Amino acid sequence: MINRRISAIILSGGKATRMDGEKPFRKVNNNYLIENVADVLFNMDIPFIVVFKYLCNNTNGINNTIKCDIDNQIHIFKKYNQTITFDILNNKGPLIGILSGMNLVGRGWVLTLPCDTPLISENSIKNIINKIPLAESNNCNCIIPKHENGYIEPLFSIYHKSTIKILEQIIRSSSGDKHPAIRQYIQKLNPLFVPVDEIDETHKSFVNVNTHNDLNKLKKEK
Repeated sequence: MINRRISAIILSGGKATRMDGEKPFRKVNNNYLIENVADVLFNMDIPFIVVFKYLCNNTNGINNTIKCDIDNQIHIFKKYNQTITFDILNNKGPLIGILSGMNLVGRGWVLTLPCDTPLISENSIKNIINKIPLAESNNCNCIIPKHENGYIEPLFSIYHKSTIKILEQIIRSSSGDKHPAIRQYIQKLNPLFVPVDEIDETHKSFVNVNTHNDLNKLKKEK
């Protein structure tokens, strides 16, 4: 079965400044954005880890915003009974989320999913997982959907856990507050690029919610 070959990471960190923060917990029809993604994995019986943004020390005590974050995170833990964790470093972009989750997964192949893709489907996840035998036969250690124009979907992708050492090296070598680009990681791997149409002909699974306008548009469509 496909779910025996893989575990998943839901990337829920980042500042989400265009949405005034807390993107995972924006609501669409009474569901948090993150729940749309988590529900699909849960229904498919794929174990997953949710990586939330860096948990900083607050010397002034817990304010209402942080308390709300914690309450929402507890809700996710109780609903799915899956591991939750946090970015191990602040402001290092999605690569630190992948590393934070990879440190905890126990399976060879790791599916990464952003929390802001609420139209993701079971079928699209099955389609990308079904590419694993092809990747293995070609000695590829990641599977990346690719559009006709060359644009890739590195956050809805599959990486082998053996690549964690490369990921650690990239993050260690990054300087200051600059985040390492995810392309740096992929360039050091042996990727299997898959046309996005082979993952999702509708391309809906790749739709991100980045702004309030995106969110409002989604509410109207659902």
